[in-house]
Amino acid sequence: MEIAKGENHYTATCASCGKDALKVTELYTDIPRFGNAVMITMNCPDCGYRVFDVISLEDRGPVKVSYHVKSPRGLSARVIRSSTSTVTIPELGLELVPGNRSDAFITNIEGLLDRFLAVGEQLVRSAEGEAERKNAEAAMQRIKEAMDGRVAFTVTLSDEFGNGAILSPDGDPPSPSS
Repeated sequence: MEIAKGENHYTATCASCGKDALKVTELYTDIPRFGNAVMITMNCPDCGYRVFDVISLEDRGPVKVSYHVKSPRGLSARVIRSSTSTVTIPELGLELVPGNRSDAFITNIEGLLDRFLAVGEQLVRSAEGEAERKNAEAAMQRIKEAMDGRVAFTVTLSDEFGNGAILSPDGDPPSPSS
């Protein structure tokens, strides 16, 4: 299916504050090795409500792929996570599941680990006890070791609508997971 590339901009009613101030941008593009997609951003300047999503315009069916990071080079693999994608890193005990306000993002594996590290920092600050704080600090240490290339790990992305992908820096396809 060939799509017209380009952007659409318009204003809509904000789902959060109800004002007709929501700025919407749709970018139709072809993402290498992912296919035709629309990236949608919504931002309300009045209340701060925001949404970002990436939606495949091709019928890809459910996807579940894994990428094994064995060296620092693997940290540059591109992650396309839609609002309906689940991302897990079992060796580090990390899981990102979709929810009501899930945002999509496009980053690399290092950026994904940065996101988990930021959550760990929040958990350390909000810990209610010594054991909870130490668990969060230990998780952060494992993430840092992975970011430094000292720990091999596997990133698995699954999406029932096919709106997510992991793209190798070498152009190799990720391993399909069962």
